[in-house]
Amino acid sequence: MNEQILSFIRTVVQSAAAALGTYGVLDAQGQTVVVAFVMWLIPTVWGLYVRRKAGLVASAAALPEVKRIITTPEIAARVAAPAVAPR
Repeated sequence: MNEQILSFIRTVVQSAAAALGTYGVLDAQGQTVVVAFVMWLIPTVWGLYVRRKAGLVASAAALPEVKRIITTPEIAARVAAPAVAPR
């Protein structure tokens, strides 16, 4: 996930927490906890998603140095890259 997307998400979460504070749902400490939790959760979930087998193959296939990747037919079907081929 690039830095621009994370920055946008951070701004949206902070704005939502501020809105909840304005309506009396959260105090300042609650806002901090919510923002910190969400900013921990998003990269963690993204990291788990990217590091699945098909994600790792797709990342490797995107490198200009990689000419061909031979993998199982299941993973090759899930990765839309010309460098990836089934066994």
